[in-house]
Amino acid sequence: MMWFGGPWAWNIGWFGLGGIGMMIIGLVGFILFAIGIVYVLKWIFTVPRYERRYGGRYGSEEEAFEVLKMRYAKGEISKEEYERMKREMGF
Repeated sequence: MMWFGGPWAWNIGWFGLGGIGMMIIGLVGFILFAIGIVYVLKWIFTVPRYERRYGGRYGSEEEAFEVLKMRYAKGEISKEEYERMKREMGF
């Protein structure tokens, strides 16, 4: 008795693709799975800088220095405090 296209059953499988079609679908699935694993591992082990990850919402060192200058200009801090903070910031 010959069902599904003969004794070797070439026509059974996923979507009627047979053995070769199933191998191709399996290979594509494995490649997608491997790419997914690589992406997840990269996401886990990559530690991006805070500014790059969150859009720099806390600002950079230059912005902090501008705030320091503005505080000094408004008279909120003395010249000694300004110079000390400026040295601590590395400017």
